[in-house]
Amino acid sequence: MVAVDPRFEAWLSHETGIDAPSLGTNTLERVVLDRARAMLAARGMPSTVDAAALDAYWLRLNTSPEERQALIEALVVPETWFFRDREAFVTLARLAGEKLVREPMRVLRILSAPCSTGEEPYSAAMALLDAGIDPARFTIDAIDISARALDVAKRSVYGRNAFRGHPLTFRERHFTEAEGGWQLNETVRGLVRFAQANLSDAPADDTRYDFIFCRNVLIYFHRDAQDQAIRWLDSQLADDGMIFVGPAETGLMMRHAMSSARIPLAFAFQRTPAGETSARTPLPFRLPLPPEKPAAVPVGLPGITLPTVPVRPVAARVPAAKPAPAFSARPATLAVPAIPVLDALLPEPPTLAEARRLADAGRFDEAEHVALEIANLRAPEADTFYLLGLIADARGRHTDAGDFYRKALYLEPAHYEALTHLAALLDVAGDTVGARQLMLRAERALARQGRAPSAPSDTPEYTRGTHGARRP
Repeated sequence: MVAVDPRFEAWLSHETGIDAPSLGTNTLERVVLDRARAMLAARGMPSTVDAAALDAYWLRLNTSPEERQALIEALVVPETWFFRDREAFVTLARLAGEKLVREPMRVLRILSAPCSTGEEPYSAAMALLDAGIDPARFTIDAIDISARALDVAKRSVYGRNAFRGHPLTFRERHFTEAEGGWQLNETVRGLVRFAQANLSDAPADDTRYDFIFCRNVLIYFHRDAQDQAIRWLDSQLADDGMIFVGPAETGLMMRHAMSSARIPLAFAFQRTPAGETSARTPLPFRLPLPPEKPAAVPVGLPGITLPTVPVRPVAARVPAAKPAPAFSARPATLAVPAIPVLDALLPEPPTLAEARRLADAGRFDEAEHVALEIANLRAPEADTFYLLGLIADARGRHTDAGDFYRKALYLEPAHYEALTHLAALLDVAGDTVGARQLMLRAERALARQGRAPSAPSDTPEYTRGTHGARRP
């Protein structure tokens, strides 16, 4: 199989909604060949896979439910950990508490779809418990297509890879050391109900969820499957409910009647109120062009003109005047005024960390002002423009967001987070080819850096976004 056999690519798309190229170069081909060799070995035949062997495996795939599940299990690769994108769980706990205060008799319903090996729904349960919410006041459902992943979730023994970032104090409260890792306690385990289901064709029912987690999976679906999945999620959402998605999936939600909840780093969406459609109207985008020589180039960045932002006034640190001395009969001396230290006369330069803190607090005007000031005061950095893009995205200014992401990529062509966010915007605008090219660039950037998608980092999430599990 020199390239992906069209039969298997079509089967995968129909069966799971996954777009084969999104799994990585030759992934489907490699897995199909491995499964075909396993079939030949089980029959005592040579392991060479030729056209006849592929035909035989195709027949087996279409007649054996066990083989269909085995191929899916081999293709989906869990990539998750506890409290991944922590702000989503902080938001869950805060809003859940507010809902229960307003409606004391309400029982909240939470859905994790897909749930992979259980870290996400268990994180939701721990977040609610740690916020002091009574377990009787909420239920959590979790679905996934992988029986193997669900078995891991039900055993709930996790190794080091499931605990990333800091702090890990939740592990001390909810886990005990066990052979092979840490065992989740029975209280948390009993709060989650697992079921096997495929997100791409899950049937709608009368259940309505207050909070739905569907993160880092839609980017692997082809467009029709994305739309079908989002429609299903919408059908399961309560009237005042909220859906959490992955950072690279925010643009996909805007194709539908969904609007950002504008909670920094939570990547949360709600139904767009009737009559408000601007937030999901596709906007035109331009492909980046080679920069022309400008008449004047500010701060050394070709082809980019930044708005002028006034420097914030900072009071000079001048020593306080001393009180006049008591009368003395000695001859008067010439008083020399104190000269302030030079650095006291200069304003304190703003920092990107300050801009992030303001954005985290929802103070977007101030955060944008500080970030633009940084870009004006010194040579711009890719992370500064990336933050400006996130702020513009959160406020529905998608054209501005696209421009900022492009500026980040001008400075750092392999900036993974800028690549994935710009890809999402292009997809919303209908440029699926451009979006796919950017996602492939993002995958290559990760490969060159030698890290897996969504590798943990101590850097704030505004500059280190996440990708997603290869999980339908």
